[in-house]
Amino acid sequence: MNKNIAAIKSACEIEGIPHKVHHATGNLITVKIGENRYLFVNWTTPLNPQSIMQLCQDKDYFYSFYKNVIKMPVTCSFLNPYSNEKYHKYLKRKTVFEIIEAIESEHNYPLIVKRNRGSLGNNVFKVCSRRYLEKSIIDIFNMNSASFDYVCLAQEFINIESEFRVIFLNGEYQFSYKKVLDDAQYTGNLSPLHWEGARAELITDTQLIEDLKVFCSSLFSKLLIPFCGLDIAIDKSGQFWLIEANSAPGFDRFIEHGGKNEVVQLYRNMLSILAFNS
Repeated sequence: MNKNIAAIKSACEIEGIPHKVHHATGNLITVKIGENRYLFVNWTTPLNPQSIMQLCQDKDYFYSFYKNVIKMPVTCSFLNPYSNEKYHKYLKRKTVFEIIEAIESEHNYPLIVKRNRGSLGNNVFKVCSRRYLEKSIIDIFNMNSASFDYVCLAQEFINIESEFRVIFLNGEYQFSYKKVLDDAQYTGNLSPLHWEGARAELITDTQLIEDLKVFCSSLFSKLLIPFCGLDIAIDKSGQFWLIEANSAPGFDRFIEHGGKNEVVQLYRNMLSILAFNS
């Protein structure tokens, strides 16, 4: 049983809500509220509709939808020129060399290259030269790789001072934590919490919390995401940036570093919303 599901189970027990595990792993659970049953699977919850989950999973779609309402790194996308013929109508750059030229015309080095629908920091590269840019694109388009994607993204590099995960439920702030890299060692994965010795530290600074809430508010003014974790960065000049959104955030590292109570309370709040809507 993963830590998210364990926290949901704890929330049900505290609230006296009937629940049942349906798989040997423990990661498939239903809760019964009134006459309704709600399904939780791994890290996903019944709050977000499929369209919202698709929007958050597809970084190119998400950027296109939200880029005019919240500050995000400038991003451009490119379809694999060697993809299935039925997708060729979407091709604007027909070779990797044309993609490289297009990226270099829009971005300066260093820049970030990543797969469109990736997670956990897999196939995310900080690129400082044309040679490494070519290698990064080819790695993402490598159909023999488990981290393959048919769309790659080139993204403006942000000189990050601090990075946070901020959790919202129906547009309401729940909690946030800082991705702390003091004494952590880089392990080849640019995602901060994958560094050896990295920590997830609950944010209690009321001014920082208010600043994060204000920065994120414009996102929900365009379209409400019922449940999400937003990765927010502050750069060296003090500007806030939305790096990406997750519609099924995992809390393993946060719980490991003392955040169990906050996560259980989050799910208690979620169960209250489901009860209100039943």
